Amino acid sequence: MPRNYVWMPTDIPPKCKLSKWQKQSLQREADRFATEFYKPAIKLPPDDLRFSYIVDFSTKWHGAYLQFIAKYACPGPNALSPFFESLFARLGYFGPDSWNIWARRHNDQWMVLGSGMTLLECFEEMRTNPWFHH
Repeated sequence: MPRNYVWMPTDIPPKCKLSKWQKQSLQREADRFATEFYKPAIKLPPDDLRFSYIVDFSTKWHGAYLQFIAKYACPGPNALSPFFESLFARLGYFGPDSWNIWARRHNDQWMVLGSGMTLLECFEEMRTNPWFHH
C-alpha cells in the first residue's frame, strides 16, 4: 500500500549548528548551574534500599540539544544494573541567545515549556518550575 507524504511548514525554527568550542563553553555554564542548583538537593540514601534514589546530575550535548540527566542508584536485590540515567530536561539552541526548553513527561514525551529564551532565562525557569524539580 503506497503512502503519501505532504510537506507542511511548522512554527519550529531550524536548529543551528554550534562549533565544538561554543558547545564546551555552554556546557560549562550548564554544569555550573547543575552543581549550584541540583547537586545540593541530593538526599541521603533511603533506609529502605529497595527503591532507587538520585546520586548525581550531569549534562551532555545531543546534536543541538543540551540535555540534563539525573543518575539513579538501584541498590535493590532485583535491580538489573546498579545505576541508570534519566533525562529530565533539554535546552534546544535555535540561534544566538535563542533557546527552547523542554521537560520530559512520565510517558517519555518531551513537552515545550518555553521558547525564544536566553540561557539564563532557561536556568531561571528550571529553578522556579516544578517540572524540573526532583
